Amino acid sequence: MIAEGGVHPAEYIRSGRESEYVDLLKTGIGKIAKAFKGKPVWVRCSDMRSDEYRNLEGGEKEPKETDPMIGWHGIRRLLDQSDILRAEFQALKELHYEGIKNVGVMLPFVIRVNELQKAKEIMRSIGLEPCKSIEFGIMIETPAACWIIEDLCKEGISFVSFGTNDLTQLTLGIDRNNERLAKLFDEMHPAVLGEIAKVIKTCKKYGVKTSICGQAGSRPEMAEFLVHQGIDSISANMDAITSIRHLVARVERKVLLERR
Repeated sequence: MIAEGGVHPAEYIRSGRESEYVDLLKTGIGKIAKAFKGKPVWVRCSDMRSDEYRNLEGGEKEPKETDPMIGWHGIRRLLDQSDILRAEFQALKELHYEGIKNVGVMLPFVIRVNELQKAKEIMRSIGLEPCKSIEFGIMIETPAACWIIEDLCKEGISFVSFGTNDLTQLTLGIDRNNERLAKLFDEMHPAVLGEIAKVIKTCKKYGVKTSICGQAGSRPEMAEFLVHQGIDSISANMDAITSIRHLVARVERKVLLERR
């Protein structure tokens, strides 16, 4: 949606065109939400690395960073430039009050509880109560989020969604875009699986829904592992949906039989 709009989100704010950004998001998210009426649609807030979207209007003003992947992006940037986050929440609020209430929101690249707290304060300032008016969740993309998951659940979240690309990259210390290291990039590494298992177990304790996005859910061995851990939903690539759906059904039947 942002790329098609042709303007960097920060530029909308700098030039006093917040309403254009709100309308852009409202239109795009609204179409998706209506297409999935009656089913939850979780929208990730913008996660703008400084090396992305430079081709958009205002993109040339982005700072130069030595390692944008672990730089100024995700919720840390959205809290620094809170007018962007406020505009994104405003789009969801307007949809909500127009009767489109199946949309939830999730925060990217969380590493601290106070990031969640500050984002909630911003949402409250525009008239929505997190976790009550609207489902409010976080992405699990950092080892830090895995280790503080209990504190995050205690603070109050509706759901989490695993971003396994970043989680694997940060856990293993491997640049996923480096061709020389591609053979070492593996979401099934015991360290990554241990983090995922810990988060699912903790979330179940607090009644927080769990899901996974990205390509990892399309791997049969990952899908089987996730079912055994008790994950609530799995995202898969279009070409893998049918096979993963059948695999999940088989594994769930097996788990149910084992529990009898």
